[in-house]
Amino acid sequence: VGQYTQVIDMNTQAKGVYFLEITTSTGGINKKIVLQ
Repeated sequence: VGQYTQVIDMNTQAKGVYFLEITTSTGGINKKIVLQ
């Protein structure tokens, strides 16, 4: 088990709802991001 950090700059994205999907060899996770 380890830790990994990745910064995603969303300042240039339009306002709205985005979905982030992270998949690894042991599973995955989905997160909703709302830019206002």
